Amino acid sequence: MLRLVVCLVLLVCCPPALAQEGRAGDAMPAPDYETALKSLLQETVTEDGRVRYDLLRGVHNPAFRRVLKAVETFDPARLRTFEQKLAFWINAYNVQMLQNIVETPQVRHIIDDGFGDAFFERPFRTARLDVSLNEIENVILRGQPGRAALQPLQVARLDPRLHVGLNCAAVSCPRLRRRAFTAATLEVELEAAMRDFTASPVHFRVEGDRVVLSALLDWYGPDFDRPDRPAGDLLLAYMPASRPGYARLRQVLAGRTAAALKALPYVRFEYLWDVNRAP
Repeated sequence: MLRLVVCLVLLVCCPPALAQEGRAGDAMPAPDYETALKSLLQETVTEDGRVRYDLLRGVHNPAFRRVLKAVETFDPARLRTFEQKLAFWINAYNVQMLQNIVETPQVRHIIDDGFGDAFFERPFRTARLDVSLNEIENVILRGQPGRAALQPLQVARLDPRLHVGLNCAAVSCPRLRRRAFTAATLEVELEAAMRDFTASPVHFRVEGDRVVLSALLDWYGPDFDRPDRPAGDLLLAYMPASRPGYARLRQVLAGRTAAALKALPYVRFEYLWDVNRAP
């Protein structure tokens, strides 16, 4: 999730070059990629969302390549419902991002080490197409303008919870869940992800006189706003009252749109791009 670092205009005016081939090589695709992905995530992702990339490069690499191959060769015509589309494209994004880190073990900080464009603007074979992660996020899932070939793949409506489903391998990203998204479990998983997101001091906390909020609210704030519920109220609907700093966070968030939050002088938005590698 390279969060609006690269202008969306590039997606329209300068579409990325086609990928030469998939990255899974000659692996056989997993026949049930969702079940295989769930098994992999449970083996390689810690409870707090850190990733054992060493295992994905090592003992679990053959199984991971089979999942990646299944994502690369998936027939998009099978995606007929909103739930099927949203679940597949979130999984596909996360799998491709895992592969980015697997094949670049030297990266420690995604932006400072210069991997922003390589990870987010480069097209990867996904569902028999060559599509970048920024296109998956912004064109397919967020409904932004993009290449004509991607229009039929777009989900029917914008669901702001997509932002807690996608994982860009950074420590400030909502944690990678230990199970695959499926059409049947999508609602439960996204609701749980929103609760985890709002409960975590990584994303929302009080530091003295200042309040630190996830930069997702800075970059994608309007996605969280609704006519009957501003972004602050949406977040509070999921935020547990037992979490540290809740009273102050409630005071800041309640009734405020994303734009209103950005205007507050004591609010700071934060996003750390260090890789979410398990210690």
